[in-house]
Amino acid sequence: MEFMSEEHVAAMNGLLAGSEEVAAAAKELPREYVLAYELTDGPVDGATVYWQLRLGPGGTEFALTPAPHADLRLRGDWRAALTSMAESRGREESDSDDNVLTPEGDFEFFMAAVGEQFAVARKVATTPATFPV
Repeated sequence: MEFMSEEHVAAMNGLLAGSEEVAAAAKELPREYVLAYELTDGPVDGATVYWQLRLGPGGTEFALTPAPHADLRLRGDWRAALTSMAESRGREESDSDDNVLTPEGDFEFFMAAVGEQFAVARKVATTPATFPV
């Protein structure tokens, strides 16, 4: 399955929805927080690729749509971002995408607010995937 394809997102969302650990961490958040990715020069005619991750009291969910009111937006080139993500796959923490994605919003605030849920969701939803780069 290809990374961040509709199939991959559906598989991750299924794992997230079925996780008691994710549900427990979600209940700790006071509201929904949204992380959005906008990646230019995507694989289909150079179109911008959109991903979003919603973390809130109702759970955690990925989507492949724009998020105009995101709390944190990460922008960059699709190929550079995917290459960086592929290289960092499997490591607990990664500095490799620091130079390829530009944050818009308060990164530290966002991670302070959702850090626990983000970590739990990452552990639960990380599935084998191939990177299209």
